[in-house]
Amino acid sequence: MPEIVLVAASEDAEFMITRGVPGEPLAARIAAGRPVTELFRDALRLLQAVPVEGCPFDSRIAARLREAEYLIAHGLCADDCDFDQWPGFAEPRDLLAHLDANRPDEDLVFTHGDLCDNNVFVDDRDNLYFIDLGRGGLADRWSDIAFILRNLRDDVSEDAADNFLKAIGTADNREKRTFFEQLDELF
Repeated sequence: MPEIVLVAASEDAEFMITRGVPGEPLAARIAAGRPVTELFRDALRLLQAVPVEGCPFDSRIAARLREAEYLIAHGLCADDCDFDQWPGFAEPRDLLAHLDANRPDEDLVFTHGDLCDNNVFVDDRDNLYFIDLGRGGLADRWSDIAFILRNLRDDVSEDAADNFLKAIGTADNREKRTFFEQLDELF
């Protein structure tokens, strides 16, 4: 992870400035047609290996739903919500109510919170570096898996997403994957 150079706060915001990380984002490898499935597997393995005992960063479902409620109440919810993929939701509040009523059981690990091809960098020796961990912390393991699967399906192929699941040794948990994809629509 990048070295923190400066942390500052004002009444309106908090800021953290870090040094740059070496390498290129996985997005550049995808754009070049280079394989990334194993790199995503390694990134997930590294993050989930971080000990969570006493972790002060709470990204569990309850915390994320409270954050989404705040964003919606203050008109700060993402303005590009895509409800076409989930019929029955007309506005963010509908989706939030659905998520609140359908919380899955959580299998807690350390997560990135936005584990996608723009937030994982790789150098020429395949060493991995992470940026943008603002939502990192204790959360369900499927929160990161859902991001990776969506990223692979959207930017590589269904086969790449299936191969990723095989590489991590798990079957698709559609319920959890959908839950975390829907939750992300609000951010």
